[in-house]
Amino acid sequence: MSIVSTKKECNTPSGSSQKVVRFKLNYNLKSSLLRFANDKDSNLYEELLCHIRDVGQEIRDDDLTQLLREARGCISIIDGNFRLFVQVVLILRWTQRSEEVIQEYQGFLQDLCSAHNYYTKVVIDHLTTSFKSDQYDWIDNFPSDKSVKCFNNLHQVIQSILAVIPMSRELLLSSVKNNFPYLKKPAKEHQCYVYNVLQISQYEPSIRFELLTAIINKLITLDVHSPRTELEHEEDDKMEVDGVFPLDKVSSDSESSVAESLDLSLLLVFKYLMLECHNDDGTLLWDKTKSFYSDLSKIFEDVILPTHATHHVQFLIFYFLSFKKPTLGSNFLQMLWKKVSNANVPPVIRQASVCYIASILTRAKYISLLVVKDLVSEMANWLHSYIDNHDGSSGCQDNRIHSVFYTTCQALFYIIAFRHKDLVENKGLLHLQNLGLSKIVTCRLNPLRYCLPVVVSNFASIARSYQLAYCYAIIERNSRNVLPVEYRDSAGCMSGLTKVHFDTFFPFDPYLLKKSKVYIDPIYREYCGPPETQLVANSSSKDEDDDDFLDTTIEHQSTRDIFSYGTSPGFLHH
Repeated sequence: MSIVSTKKECNTPSGSSQKVVRFKLNYNLKSSLLRFANDKDSNLYEELLCHIRDVGQEIRDDDLTQLLREARGCISIIDGNFRLFVQVVLILRWTQRSEEVIQEYQGFLQDLCSAHNYYTKVVIDHLTTSFKSDQYDWIDNFPSDKSVKCFNNLHQVIQSILAVIPMSRELLLSSVKNNFPYLKKPAKEHQCYVYNVLQISQYEPSIRFELLTAIINKLITLDVHSPRTELEHEEDDKMEVDGVFPLDKVSSDSESSVAESLDLSLLLVFKYLMLECHNDDGTLLWDKTKSFYSDLSKIFEDVILPTHATHHVQFLIFYFLSFKKPTLGSNFLQMLWKKVSNANVPPVIRQASVCYIASILTRAKYISLLVVKDLVSEMANWLHSYIDNHDGSSGCQDNRIHSVFYTTCQALFYIIAFRHKDLVENKGLLHLQNLGLSKIVTCRLNPLRYCLPVVVSNFASIARSYQLAYCYAIIERNSRNVLPVEYRDSAGCMSGLTKVHFDTFFPFDPYLLKKSKVYIDPIYREYCGPPETQLVANSSSKDEDDDDFLDTTIEHQSTRDIFSYGTSPGFLHH
């Protein structure tokens, strides 16, 4: 064997200057491989592997074409003993080369997997790993034509392998899950990988559900590692602060990188959902949308709903529900309400479900007022039924037994306080009066004590404005009742409850990712408080009982200011 090597300068696709090596075989590759297989001569084989490895990307297209053609000619003898030869061929970058090289390389991989299916996993792992790299710049956060062409070359091989070896779908799914970029890898790597996984779902819809599940699982990982507080203070973090240690800066940069990866990945998924469910003219493809709804609702139940305190991934559902008003949103809300009202569902899932209901009803512009009123009525009826069954029970017990009740109360208070303007329009005040709110707030279970103070204060103001219930006497009494509470568990051990308010999750707090936010803003409702004079008029009313005026606990301020929440339930500070 001899390899003739000559080097000269040439321009690569990226525009840089690179050496090109003449890699030329002057012997029969098949006979050399056979000699190695028969244990007669391994020197030529080892020399070949070393030269391919050393020369790498500098091999000229015509020389690489010759190598691949000869390799395809002896594909039948490339069994498991030639794994190293296969691996050194796989490491060569080929997607950006000439059409002749691309065709020969694709043919080699297809022939190899067809003749020796034990190489299928190695080939598929190589192809999915190649999803992460792209030497071309993206345009407006989407791949350029050159990038799309290179990616399509990879997908053509995957499609042909799936056609020849149907069982390779399991290998592909496993490879996709295992090769997701680590969360602290560059955002471009995450972006490329998510784009290519979505491409697979387009030509292989039979595994779309599994692929979407894998993507959303990884996005959740990015989401929970992107602290909301860091995103809210991102601008402040960019300013130089005296006394900040370098380690702190590195940590902030790392979290910012994770958030950028999440942002760019969600941007791709939003666009994917929009394009998959609509024609080029924007017409909704209803049959396809129903299929996606089935997949996404199942992913939501299995993956998103049980995960506490995600900030952005759930907006995929929020956006998708806007495709067909009000059908998708109503069906989704009814699915959640069935979980809330089903005593066999774990309490933590019931609590999360009612939090999602409250957030969708308050934040989604595409949810009609009729749907809001219907669900508010259902919640109130359920609360009344619960009170009738439990209000006579002893008050000296663990309040966590009633966690679903308190979370549902808070959801009801939150919806009324947030949407009160809409709810009282067109004689809607009668509907609110028929909810029996006074019975709920005055029951022995005392929901005002266990709901978030900011929700309670807003609801109390609105309830007094429309004379729905009088809460301030109860709030003041609760503020005085600060005695520690103890309970006895099933084993007879006593323990104290130092925490009064339940952890509350507002899943659709304002969306903070800048690039993908363009899909959310048009369908998202921001809070708009009542006129400044409304609360002043309420506070000067003389028709109320003396202890319904909480001068020392509730400051005289507008409802808009009271509703300036922090991180939950999502109102911005003024």
